[in-house]
Amino acid sequence: MTLVRRLINRAALVATALVAPAVLQAQALNYPALQVPTVSDRDYTAALVGSAGTMLLFQWRESLGSDLHGSLDLGLYDPNNRAGNTTFFIGGNLGKSLASASAQQPLDLLLTAGAGLSAGGGRTGFRLPVGVSMGHTFLLEEGMAITPFVHPRVSIDLCSSCSPRGRSETDVSLNFDVGASFDFNRQLSARVSALFSGTNQFGGGDAIAIGLTWTPDGLRR
Repeated sequence: MTLVRRLINRAALVATALVAPAVLQAQALNYPALQVPTVSDRDYTAALVGSAGTMLLFQWRESLGSDLHGSLDLGLYDPNNRAGNTTFFIGGNLGKSLASASAQQPLDLLLTAGAGLSAGGGRTGFRLPVGVSMGHTFLLEEGMAITPFVHPRVSIDLCSSCSPRGRSETDVSLNFDVGASFDFNRQLSARVSALFSGTNQFGGGDAIAIGLTWTPDGLRR
């Protein structure tokens, strides 16, 4: 019986080691920034994000100058199969124009930097991302346009109680978005973006977002 008990205990330890990464992945908090490579005067975005769970995301961007805007992210994340572990997240970002597309070079470039906080499920995360959004706007007929973009960024990630033993961890990760914004007119756009994440603290899960962006009439993007 002692030998059988030892085998059962060892099997339990192995099962715990296999399940722990899956639990951490279910606690992932990764979402695309949905940031086109141009400065916004003002816009509002509502998006649905799918990853290792479902997120509802709201973004507000506001001009801080001719080549600078600030933005606020708010959202809720519901992990798959983790009842009662809904996570709230909030983030602030800055976007500064580095270059505009011209006859000499085809890309709009926007420097981005921010900070984000998430809390839920007994875990607290803090992230400091810095990156560059780059892309080009193609004008279409009847006032429509499409802007494909990529948004690589480096992030310092701090997470409390995220290790299998409940300890805090700090990591540096590389993440990037690939997406597009389709402008139906000057006020309404659809944005789609996929995130390819390099962090392990938040599950390392990739994500995809689909949203609508509204720009008040009389304001330019």
